Amino acid sequence: MTNLYQTTKDAKTLEIEDTTREGFPFRLVVTLRKLGTITMLDYFISPEEAEGIVTALSASVSSSNKS
Repeated sequence: MTNLYQTTKDAKTLEIEDTTREGFPFRLVVTLRKLGTITMLDYFISPEEAEGIVTALSASVSSSNKS
């Protein structure tokens, strides 16, 4: 898997990776590091879900730029 995007804030990391998993070309990974424990949650998303996320984030950015 290739890492397409990564951001870290405090003890949290969000990553977006591309995958070869059929029907799910993207994987979101949320990692939390706290009290010596590492918890990783992953979620495979379809192209349709990725488009929905892009639309939601773009709308949010557009409305915050108007403020």
